[in-house]
Amino acid sequence: MNRDHKDIVLQHSVISEVGRDNFLSAVLARDPEDLLTELCHAWAMPTTTPIRVVGRISAIMISENRTVWFLKDLEHPEMGVGLYYPALVGGIDSEKTRPAGAFIPPGPSRNAISQQDAFSGSKWGIAELELAPVSEREKKSNPWLLNVRSGTLRPLSEIPAEWQIMVSGNESARRIAALARDEIENHVRNLVLREDEELARHHAANIEALAHLETSRRQAEEDAHAIYAEIEIELAAHRQRRDDAQRSADTLCEQLKTEQARFSAHRRSMQQEMQLMEIQYRHLKELLSTKGERLIALGLADADDIAALLPQTASMEDTRLGIGFDEGLAGDFTRLAALLQNRLANGGLLYSQAQLRDFLALLRTRDLVVLAGDSGSGKTSLVRAAAAAIGGICTIIPVKPNWTGPEDLLGYYNPIERSYQATPFLLALQAAARSPRVPHFICLDEMNLARVEHYFADFLSLLEQRSGYPEIHLYTADEERHVVVEQGLFLQVEAEARQRAGLPDTATLEEILRHDKANAELHRLGGLSDNESVLLHHSRLRRSLAAQMRMPTSLTLPGNVWIFGAVNMDDTTHQLSPKVLDRVQVLRFRNPMLADWDAIETEIAAAAEDFPIDMPPLRITPEELGLRADYPAFDRHNGNVEFLSQISRQYLDPLGIEFGLRAVRQSLGYISAAEAAGMDVNEALDNVVKHKILPKIAFDTARPAGSGRPRREVLLELRAELERRFENAGLDKDTSCVADLDRMIRLADGNNGIVNYWLR
Repeated sequence: MNRDHKDIVLQHSVISEVGRDNFLSAVLARDPEDLLTELCHAWAMPTTTPIRVVGRISAIMISENRTVWFLKDLEHPEMGVGLYYPALVGGIDSEKTRPAGAFIPPGPSRNAISQQDAFSGSKWGIAELELAPVSEREKKSNPWLLNVRSGTLRPLSEIPAEWQIMVSGNESARRIAALARDEIENHVRNLVLREDEELARHHAANIEALAHLETSRRQAEEDAHAIYAEIEIELAAHRQRRDDAQRSADTLCEQLKTEQARFSAHRRSMQQEMQLMEIQYRHLKELLSTKGERLIALGLADADDIAALLPQTASMEDTRLGIGFDEGLAGDFTRLAALLQNRLANGGLLYSQAQLRDFLALLRTRDLVVLAGDSGSGKTSLVRAAAAAIGGICTIIPVKPNWTGPEDLLGYYNPIERSYQATPFLLALQAAARSPRVPHFICLDEMNLARVEHYFADFLSLLEQRSGYPEIHLYTADEERHVVVEQGLFLQVEAEARQRAGLPDTATLEEILRHDKANAELHRLGGLSDNESVLLHHSRLRRSLAAQMRMPTSLTLPGNVWIFGAVNMDDTTHQLSPKVLDRVQVLRFRNPMLADWDAIETEIAAAAEDFPIDMPPLRITPEELGLRADYPAFDRHNGNVEFLSQISRQYLDPLGIEFGLRAVRQSLGYISAAEAAGMDVNEALDNVVKHKILPKIAFDTARPAGSGRPRREVLLELRAELERRFENAGLDKDTSCVADLDRMIRLADGNNGIVNYWLR
């Protein structure tokens, strides 16, 4: 083998007696590994690694749907010399050697380059080789025929660093140099193009950035000029306002001096008037004392009645024991429910904090609260215990079945006895007026034993006055004037008779009647005929005067009064009319046996940790519980108003249930009070439905609604709407308005389709 020549040829001895075919068969029968080893020696390649060569990729189309791929012009990967298959028989002169090539079978290797590049034959590649199948080698009469190993072909896109080119012939050197030159030139060209493109992109980006910066600079300058102009305008406005304020201040100073002078004059005038009033008060006191002494001496009045006539104001001092609201709860109304729960639990009464928050919110509304529930459900007990817990006074007034008019509630004037017949309710109002710093709870027990709209309608109308405290008229002022005139005439006649008889000013009626002259003058001047008529006249005057002094003609509803009604719906009571339900807040009590006592006791235990064990009794003033005020204005853009209006339009009105402007505003007042008591808006809205809407539901579901649809269908849609509204509100599923509706619908199915909130 001559390594100076570029073609490496394997020399074989010639066995003359063996024919060429026999020799081919003998070589093909040899072990493939031996053939590969033989080929590696022939091509100067290591036998320990696969045969790797460089070649030109070429594809030929055999038919329309078939192409064959070859790796031609194989070269040594390190030396770059062309490779030839060994001669089969004889020497070089007797059997010409063939240039080495390899078949590229279908598969991953054909995916290395595109088919277009393969057909061009301009792409070179590097691959590992293996012996072709025996049939192919026999067919081609080449025991060393090679194929490209599947998946090993890759394009020769760059010269490997380990490839040291050895020139072994002009043709190979030129070809390899051309290949390298093309590859390098293409590579360099691509690099230059990429660098040019990158530079162009950077240049364009820089130009764009500069343009953006220039635009930003111009915009900043314009903004600065605009801001400067605005600042100048604002400064000018400030200067103008400063000048105006200065002028106003100067004017106010002048006015202040004038007002101070007027105030000084007014104060001097007030002092003079106060002195005059003190003189008049002393004169009035002396007059009342003088007249009162005569009234007492004549037996027409008692000393206590005379003292009550003197001008005085109700005592504003809070003499109750305990601590104030600010000291005990830091003025935090949201903590009152927990404290109230703890105090009631100590008395054996178990209420959930949700119930007590609702109760406290109703207190803040200053509405008439109707407590509904079975006997023994804790209605009046709650009112009585709550009043005691806050240092208030509770008065329970049983309602009689025979109450038919307002006089049964407030009393009436008896013209025969010429006195006012007061009721326990009126006396409770008067007691509250005498202690304005103490909350007074007045509860009408069994309120619906009589028809509420008969005896309570007038008072209910008075309670609608929200901007102030309504005045309760008891009887006409004419009766009062008659009594004053009669008393004055009697005192004049008595004084004249006493003076003519020479009796002193301290003479009593008994002394006058025993004195003959005084008695005769009294009979003559008064038109009386005997002693009996004087006594009768005296008795009538005494009763009428005492009634006038003890009972005024009108009474302003005290601001420290809360009125409750306890009702029990059964066969012995009357239903609450729509007029009453439209004006009250209904708080329904469940059967205490259905309460979750474990949860309530857990709340009580947690609440007890927030308050000292030895915490004194709590004193809460009426103002701290909530002031009487007008209901919030109707704002149709308010979310709660929108929800309630939608319920009214789509469901309540078709069902024949009135829920108008007053009910919506009353509901807004409750929501505001509920938030102060620690509720969220969803819990408050749920309570609104239970207080103001559900108690009005009472109808036959079989009858069509106002829209012509079945009432049951509308009612079910109302339930679905409420369920959607409170779906994620976290309400108690057993006590929510949806649960109440489910109960009502379920009971209606067993009551001939009659749905009624009060049905059990």
